[in-house]
Amino acid sequence: MNERRRGNGWWNYFWGYLARRRAYVAIAGVLAVLTALLLVAAAGSADYGRNLALNLGADLIGTIVVLFLIAPMIERGDRGRDSVLDRFDHKAFIRQAGDARHRIMVLELWLDLLQGTYRKPFADALRGALKRDVELRILLLDPDAAAARQRADDLGRTNVNTNILENLQRLHEFRQSLPERLRGNIDIRVYAALPPVQMYRVDDRLIVSFFPVNMTSWNAAQYQTNPQAQLGTFVCAKFDELWDAENTRTLEQFRRVDVEVGFGAEMDSYQVRFVTDGEHTYLGGRDIVDAHANTGIAGLHARLVRGNAQGERDVLTADALTLLEAGDPDHHDVQTLFERKYGHNHEVVLKFVPGEP
Repeated sequence: MNERRRGNGWWNYFWGYLARRRAYVAIAGVLAVLTALLLVAAAGSADYGRNLALNLGADLIGTIVVLFLIAPMIERGDRGRDSVLDRFDHKAFIRQAGDARHRIMVLELWLDLLQGTYRKPFADALRGALKRDVELRILLLDPDAAAARQRADDLGRTNVNTNILENLQRLHEFRQSLPERLRGNIDIRVYAALPPVQMYRVDDRLIVSFFPVNMTSWNAAQYQTNPQAQLGTFVCAKFDELWDAENTRTLEQFRRVDVEVGFGAEMDSYQVRFVTDGEHTYLGGRDIVDAHANTGIAGLHARLVRGNAQGERDVLTADALTLLEAGDPDHHDVQTLFERKYGHNHEVVLKFVPGEP
């Protein structure tokens, strides 16, 4: 089974490689036709077979030398040399992602590759890479973190929170669209600390940029490097540090939270959608309310169990779990938060009022 999957991976890589280079394939086809016509036209000349074999042999030897000796040396030299780009090249990164062999790693605030005309080709490149068992790791800024508000102040008119939430929703939809066997290769997390850099990595190619004021990072200068270079080592270490940080959450933990509710010692557990507004947490409470239709939620004991990507748990006990009514002053704002995070609002919302620590 593994051999078959590996073989299919190579075929997928080959056809995907050609699909991303249709112009080159078309030019190669035209040249092949012209070559065939010239060979037919020269077929009547003296010593045709001997001359053809001699020329093809010389060309074949030259091609082998270029492909297997010169090209690898040039490629290794290019990878070992750092360079500076004026701005992030979206199309080039999509091509590199589509050609990935081992890993794709991104450290960003949010990805404009998931917006506009880049969205479909980027998703197609990622899907093709995942079919070849390429590991995909994406770290985006937690929109609930103070760092998101700080970066929003730096960028002025750009709505940082909305862009991140839209990205996370699209990444969730993308992962749900994948076959079950491919979902294990994709891991998406949100981090809370403002990082010093952005990073886009495909195998041993890294694109690094810093966060300028009043400008998104992909419009600033980009530094092309590799994991063995000093800059590359620093950035990869920062990625690993944020990936395993205490306040880093998985995408699932960002979208759902565990709530334990009940009367007395008997507690039932629910996984519910939620939003935060400052110090307040609001829960999508349809299942909880329906389960307690006979008794009501008054006097219901509740615990909010928040986890991080390392599997650690933080438990908050509620002083009260109250139903958010349509006439409450925060009702409209909370419904707006649900709609921005999940794409729709919630009919039944519970306000979690934490107790004293």
